Amino acid sequence: MTISSERSTPRLPWNTEALWAQLEPLLPGIGIEVVARIDSTNSALLERVRRETQSDEGGRQYGRRADDLMPSLLVAEHQTLGRGRMGRAWMSAPGSSLTFSLGVGLPEADWTGLSLVVGSAIAEALEPTPPASGPRVMLKWPNDLWLRDDAGPEPGYRKLGGILIETVQANRQRLVVIGVGINVQDFVEDSDIPASQFGSGFAALHELLPGISLPEALSRVAPALAQALVDFPKLGFGAWLPAYTRRDLTLGQQVTAGALTGESLGVAADASLQVRSADGAVHSVTAGDVSLRLQP
Repeated sequence: MTISSERSTPRLPWNTEALWAQLEPLLPGIGIEVVARIDSTNSALLERVRRETQSDEGGRQYGRRADDLMPSLLVAEHQTLGRGRMGRAWMSAPGSSLTFSLGVGLPEADWTGLSLVVGSAIAEALEPTPPASGPRVMLKWPNDLWLRDDAGPEPGYRKLGGILIETVQANRQRLVVIGVGINVQDFVEDSDIPASQFGSGFAALHELLPGISLPEALSRVAPALAQALVDFPKLGFGAWLPAYTRRDLTLGQQVTAGALTGESLGVAADASLQVRSADGAVHSVTAGDVSLRLQP
């Protein structure tokens, strides 16, 4: 087990030994690192494969593992340059946001639907027993977590978290780095987060699980994610399709994907989004960004 800090000592009690005991049987050889501050957890894990060594400003070397494809969990209390899909920034604040990346070597196989599997695993871990009115943690194709708000006369939806999956070649294998950002607490007023970040609304996990801390959120999510990564190469996306469909935020809603506009019919077995346009034709969307418009 590897536990290290960067720049300064982490402030929160992350209980890494207990977490490691849960993760190691699933991902043998896993190392866990908790850092107080970093630019991007995804970038750090990717660079550790690309470069022989990496040094901080004081000249201390950190990072390079004996085997670059051994699983690594990197957690940051404050991520300053987090990234989302299509080059978008992912804002986070110290003490408010859970930001981490999990790097694992996966066999060169069909990875179709991996982001949907990751989203489903995280959502099920955060809300294992949805209420009778239906789940509150919802999934927006292809990589977002949203929270359903039942306080008003009509349900509303706000963004809770996001997922970014990147890969890098290492020798004859490929390392998959899964970055996760989840809003756990409300951002403090002086956190210097631009309002434009929350154009789709802001949701925090404490609305669903009052009093939850960042380490507690990680202890829920990380084992479920590890189990999903163990099962995914054997089972494929199809095994998670019912769970995803149950939380599909786009289902039955009007969506846009590039120049295409229509009604979402949900996700197919190949993880593509099915959209029915005004002329009745059904289109499969396999890439790109979907802008969701919820109609009253």
